[in-house]
Amino acid sequence: MGRFYFLTWIYFGLFTMNAQVELGKVNWLRDYDKAVEESNKTSKPIYILFQEIPGCATCVNFGKGAMSHPLIVEAIETYFVPLAIHNNKSGKDATILKKFGEPSWNNPVSRIIDSKGKDLVPRLSGAYDEAAVITYIRKGVEASKKLVPRYIQLLEEEHTALKKEIVVEMYCFWSGEKNIGNIHGVINTLPGYSNGKEVVKVTYDASAINAIDLVNQAKKSKNADAVHTNESTEKTLLKSNNIVVKNIQSFSLDKDVHYYLKNSKYAKLNLSDCQATKVNSLIGLGQNPDHLLSPRQLALLQKTK
Repeated sequence: MGRFYFLTWIYFGLFTMNAQVELGKVNWLRDYDKAVEESNKTSKPIYILFQEIPGCATCVNFGKGAMSHPLIVEAIETYFVPLAIHNNKSGKDATILKKFGEPSWNNPVSRIIDSKGKDLVPRLSGAYDEAAVITYIRKGVEASKKLVPRYIQLLEEEHTALKKEIVVEMYCFWSGEKNIGNIHGVINTLPGYSNGKEVVKVTYDASAINAIDLVNQAKKSKNADAVHTNESTEKTLLKSNNIVVKNIQSFSLDKDVHYYLKNSKYAKLNLSDCQATKVNSLIGLGQNPDHLLSPRQLALLQKTK
């Protein structure tokens, strides 16, 4: 008998633990009426996640992925009233599912509504990656007539960018990270060595800036002596724009990535790649990067002080 209760305890313990995975790390309300009450009190829209619990691999991965990203979690809890509705339960869950015409036993669906139940933006369905959720959050913030904070903009840029890389040579990669990182369309910078020269490997959004413009802007701060590449098409394009091109044998990463950030009070913050690149750049340029941080990052910065 004791063994039975022990195994039962383990079973239900694992079931309960697993039931939380699909919801990620967001602090969700579970009662629609309470969510409406909170929405009226705070003037925040309601972010509803219709989710299957326990769910399939898609549901679990959605909870572990997008719904556990710290900046996504913060954005949902800051700008919305979070509400989770199980799409495979009876009672109040089933009532709300029917109210919104959502299917049962379904993959995750997100809706952003006002306190009267009206959709502020079209429902998000069939997209389970971080990029889709971040864009959906940004649209929801805009629909609620609030300014989209810079940390959400940077997160969206990072996840939706048409990413390409270019390796740029300069006299000092600390200077390169500082100046190139501040260029619009640059997502990430990594300092290192190529062919015995200091270089910065730059990840950029090709839909926001092209390689020629990026290099020419880097030249203005004397951070583009040459480009290292082995791609014949890229070589031809760069040379036709009077840019020095060298073959690249290998790239080795330096230990001091984002040097200015690493040696600042911001070093202990959990920043996205794009945030880290922009913060590092502003610190190096002698400017205050606080406007790039989320409220919780700012609070942690004050506590760290």
